[in-house]
Amino acid sequence: MTRRRELTPEDAELWRFVTRNVDPYHSARHLTEEPPAPPPVESKRPAVIRPHEIAAKPPAALPSLSVGKVTDMDKRTARRLKRGELPVDGRLDLHSLTLDQAHGALTGFIRGAYGRGARCVVVVTGKGKSGEGKIRRETPHWLNQPALRPLVLAVTEARTYDGGSGAFYVLLKRKR
Repeated sequence: MTRRRELTPEDAELWRFVTRNVDPYHSARHLTEEPPAPPPVESKRPAVIRPHEIAAKPPAALPSLSVGKVTDMDKRTARRLKRGELPVDGRLDLHSLTLDQAHGALTGFIRGAYGRGARCVVVVTGKGKSGEGKIRRETPHWLNQPALRPLVLAVTEARTYDGGSGAFYVLLKRKR
């Protein structure tokens, strides 16, 4: 419950001055329309991506991805990808996973990122004990498989602050 404060004579005079040109509101004069129905609530679950919805080209028609090779994009985007200047929309760390676990995690992550409209993601594979880890070696091959290739535009090695030679920038195609 709020208490109403009494107006001083100065406040009352000021209020009369402010409201001198205001007309009272009459609801009968102002008919309003029904408010629009609220938009349907979107599900928070990732979208299910069906192979026939992914790309117009069949997977066999797509060129093979090579790490560092960027095609089918403008020079500015290619330069920004290689320099690590694109905003990162997601990050996946595959350290300490087996090859099978890493493959499944990568597939799910790339599909989910594409489904939510992500553009550039970082996949951290690690370098392995000898500098050439198994997961790092296999990641480009997994990205070239028919399940993921229609979603991926380019792959390049990450900058030092994003994982260096133990990580990749993966540029995803835009959803059309």
